[in-house]
Amino acid sequence: MALWNLFRKEIKSIFPLFGFFAVAVVALHLIVLYKSAELQMDATMVLTLIVPYLFLVALAIGTGYYQLHVEWRTNSIYLLLSLPIRGWKVLAAKLAAVLSLLIATSIGIGASFTILVLRVMWEEVSTSEDWSELGPSLISLVLNLYWICLLVMLFLLIVVQFTFLCGQLVAKFKWLVMLSAFFGIIWLILRISPLLSDLLIWTPEIVIGNKESDMAFLHSGPFIVLGLLCVGLIALNGFIFEKEVEV
Repeated sequence: MALWNLFRKEIKSIFPLFGFFAVAVVALHLIVLYKSAELQMDATMVLTLIVPYLFLVALAIGTGYYQLHVEWRTNSIYLLLSLPIRGWKVLAAKLAAVLSLLIATSIGIGASFTILVLRVMWEEVSTSEDWSELGPSLISLVLNLYWICLLVMLFLLIVVQFTFLCGQLVAKFKWLVMLSAFFGIIWLILRISPLLSDLLIWTPEIVIGNKESDMAFLHSGPFIVLGLLCVGLIALNGFIFEKEVEV
């Protein structure tokens, strides 16, 4: 129950940011739709899909930092530390809130693009490709890229939490410590991930595509390692949050 209440609290606190961003994206789609006759299809795709998703990634990472920064700035960190709940659960509730709104907003961007933009471009797009053969492969590619991107985003959010907490371990030179922690943990993970992935060479491959078209195979080992590292970092962040940070 306490974890659920923390999750709801985090959703309420950051929902306005994601809500405003979603409204801004819909407005952008309407503007592009109005100017669609003047734009090439490539420019339209960049403006309506790539740019919004890049900004969404930046918003999510910034929110991961903002959540902890606000707790320290408003001194509500004292309340969190006094709760009868483990530190990793507090941090996990923050992660879950950001990921939930990230998923909801990303789906909203895709829905807005499909309803407002793709509907107008469909005649041109449908005549340029044979979608009866390309469609299943494209769906498989999009779904696999989506969960991979979510896993990477989860990892980056956990690293952001780790970076912020490391900065709270010292009274001076916080930003220097935070930058060192960020690049240090990234370097360490890049060094050990290939070694650990080689130990999981026996794990099943991830298949992208279908038999009727070109198929791609990805080794699942790196993604399993990344998932395990996320679990380990959450536990480490919880320990730092509970035992080491001076508020």
